[in-house]
Amino acid sequence: MMKAPDAHRRGRGLLRVLNWILDVAVILAILLAMAYSIYSIWDNNSIYQAAMDLSARIRREKPEGEKPSFEDLQKINKDVCAWVTLEGTQIDNPVVQGSDNEEYLNKDVYGDYSLAGTLFLDTRCNRDFTDFNELIYGHHMDRHQMFGDLDLYLEKRFFDKHTDGMLLIPDQKIPVTVFSVMVVSSRDQWIFDPVAADEEPAAYLDYVGSESKYVRTDLLGKIKAEPERYHVLTLSTCSTYLDENRTIVLAAYELPERS
Repeated sequence: MMKAPDAHRRGRGLLRVLNWILDVAVILAILLAMAYSIYSIWDNNSIYQAAMDLSARIRREKPEGEKPSFEDLQKINKDVCAWVTLEGTQIDNPVVQGSDNEEYLNKDVYGDYSLAGTLFLDTRCNRDFTDFNELIYGHHMDRHQMFGDLDLYLEKRFFDKHTDGMLLIPDQKIPVTVFSVMVVSSRDQWIFDPVAADEEPAAYLDYVGSESKYVRTDLLGKIKAEPERYHVLTLSTCSTYLDENRTIVLAAYELPERS
């Protein structure tokens, strides 16, 4: 007659043990989630702090003067071929050209591993910037790092107000003027095949005119009329819309005659 109450008590004891185990498991899961969140925040901040420290360090080497010398920069890295600056943004960085378009995705200008990478010129483009279309890639990063600020041009008021920039190449200081912003697929042939634009500038410029989010039609018209005089600097970064999309900012420039 005493077996049923004993079994009942044992059942309740087992239930308490299982509840305790469940409580401990839940607490451990919460603690692990908190620890991972703290680590993720720390790791993310470390990446951005490293990028900001690198930017401050390399900007001390920025070429100056009307005929900027790249001698010191090329002692740091022979692949440095240019420096690009856009007014109203924090884009003020050296540009390299590697052996392929993968080399500088995760390598800084000093040759060290870096998730921020380096701004780099497409290998199909001439590093003297004499091609009709010169294509530069950079990671999209928050906190104004690398090409993160290209997104600013997607706002009409910013696009209208901020047009100026500067391209530095050895012995030349070249003003650039932003004339288009686009969001395109990463497989867009007109944008990501600079040779196609070089070979068919009129068709390329028609495409830009039709696909731009915002475009300065007056400058676009001038480039169409004199493609032998103007060059296009194409700046590309990942888009915040879709993983496969890219934000593109186009700027026009004229090469001064070499003395």
